[in-house]
Amino acid sequence: MAVVLKNDLLCVTIDEPGKVYNGSRFDHTGNISQITLDGKWTFCTGEVTNGFDPRSNGRGLYNEFGISQPVGYNDCGIGQKFPKIGVGLLTRTSSKAYDFFAPYQAEPFKIHFEYDNSRIKFIVLPQDCRGYSVKLVKTVTLSENSFKIGYELENTGTKRIVTNEYCHNFIAINNSLIDANYILTVPCKTTGTSDMNEAINPEKAVELNTNTLSFRLTPKSDFFFSPLANFQTMGEWILSHEGFRIAIKESTDFIPELMNVWGTGHVVSPELFVKIDLMPGETRKWQRKYEFYHL
Repeated sequence: MAVVLKNDLLCVTIDEPGKVYNGSRFDHTGNISQITLDGKWTFCTGEVTNGFDPRSNGRGLYNEFGISQPVGYNDCGIGQKFPKIGVGLLTRTSSKAYDFFAPYQAEPFKIHFEYDNSRIKFIVLPQDCRGYSVKLVKTVTLSENSFKIGYELENTGTKRIVTNEYCHNFIAINNSLIDANYILTVPCKTTGTSDMNEAINPEKAVELNTNTLSFRLTPKSDFFFSPLANFQTMGEWILSHEGFRIAIKESTDFIPELMNVWGTGHVVSPELFVKIDLMPGETRKWQRKYEFYHL
């Protein structure tokens, strides 16, 4: 059911493809359900607390391709299939716009994986769908107090692939509620709410400063900011808990096209998006690194 990568500092639990989460939204490979530092500090929580369903809800570090740019959806007729990268061939059921929350019927891709104590590699085999076809290779590699997630996406079809990918980081350190102890820091200036596409903060629980996001109180409802920041250099964010003196950092080897942050009272999720534009035969590689440490 799960593969555990482990060393003296870090323990990373990764669910086997389709064994826990088998919905139509998140990539089925590399679903990191828990991360533990020093045998004591945990970082992952669930998307919801009441009625959590691992078949449809996310938890920990789940990535997704095409939340707003689904491959092949716009030229897909009702009853036809379109590919959701890392998931399978989904069936379009209506003339409405793509809805990432909707439970589409899915024909899963074939996925192979191999692993040892410090590394797991997933290979999602290509399958043609009206000229759309990709091969995805994802590798999670553990090293001391960090791990890297490497992606390699090859366009094996005859049509152009234009989409994006992000990791939905469902984080709560030691399952602590989101409160004034948490600070999210980015290396660049945060976007003013008047310049955002969306700024949802109904209780004014979230406070934006020059390069930080903090909390006045524990949110009772969802908050969401898009974009939180506009990067000119490689992506990075740090989420720290000032009471525990513990932090998690994500850094990328790409310049994000977008950074969003979503959360509610029990979870906060910073999200760095990578832009993908592949002509037939082209391959794109990118990497995310996560570090866990004491302040």
